[in-house]
Amino acid sequence: MQLMESLRKAGVLGHMSRDVPSPKSSMRFDAMIDIGPARFVAEERRRAPYPKELSEMGALRAAMELAGTPLLVLPFVSEALGESLRQAGWSWADGSGNYDLRAPGLLLQQRRTHTRPASLVTALPQGSGSFAIIRALIRFHDGEDEEPSATALAGQAGVTQPRASQVLAQLCKLELVSKTGTGRWVPDRKALLDRFLIDYKGPGGSEQYLYSLDPLLEVARKLAHVSRTPGDVVISADVGVDLIAPWRRPSTMIVYARAPIDSAQIGLVAAQGRGDANIIIRYARDTSVFPRPQLVAEVRGVEVSLADPTQMIWDLHDLGGADRHEAAEVMCEWVLRSRP
Repeated sequence: MQLMESLRKAGVLGHMSRDVPSPKSSMRFDAMIDIGPARFVAEERRRAPYPKELSEMGALRAAMELAGTPLLVLPFVSEALGESLRQAGWSWADGSGNYDLRAPGLLLQQRRTHTRPASLVTALPQGSGSFAIIRALIRFHDGEDEEPSATALAGQAGVTQPRASQVLAQLCKLELVSKTGTGRWVPDRKALLDRFLIDYKGPGGSEQYLYSLDPLLEVARKLAHVSRTPGDVVISADVGVDLIAPWRRPSTMIVYARAPIDSAQIGLVAAQGRGDANIIIRYARDTSVFPRPQLVAEVRGVEVSLADPTQMIWDLHDLGGADRHEAAEVMCEWVLRSRP
């Protein structure tokens, strides 16, 4: 809608249809925009693609080209990103009124601002309990009977109520949550998830690189048995994702543990480095990777504890690969439509 308003102010007439099925594939497009003889097929995203993601979006662009000229709609596009998008064959527009629309016989360009809006500059709150609160808000379901309170979020994150209120106030300034008249908080879960994936720098701590000849699901079962307390060892990508939304045969398993694991006890051997490992055990400094309440899946009669879903999505991007980026999108949809 912001793009259509910008075009109208520039004297360009166009017509937009939202949520349109593709006439030539099973895809649905966020919008189709007709400007004169040109038809643009729009994909709207709440964050800009990472450079590696952009290089792997050729298949998506090719599928969109069956119906029109591919157009990415993003919150903000810098000059450098705009040039990268152009070279990759994308037209683009952003929420600040900047756009570069190219189609046979049509070229429309506008740059209204070179700087990212202030609301996108400020990072998410850091420090004690911040990410635990953010993860809890992302998992909150729109269909719940009652929005979360600062007190409830503080208990879930293991921080004081004043600290929870401080974090919520910062998120409110970023327009990622809003406050009701009854003192409860309503999160914009999709926007909050997108900002988390952009701002989160990783769980910190140390890593252990290991290898196993056993199937990774079997290793996950063994890890469930060595955990002293349920939830102290949790499984992330690829295996954790596959247990929630099956997508392919997992090739790597990231594990988060609160205490050292005797790897020899479950038949794991040391790998020379990350490239040689199919199991990565992380002793994370950020303990919000351990979800509260616990998230579990059953593997052949054994309950296996899983990492926080937002961490699984981040880990998919961290491991890399076009298929993992696709799986991350599926996981994002699962998180946003599922109950915590």
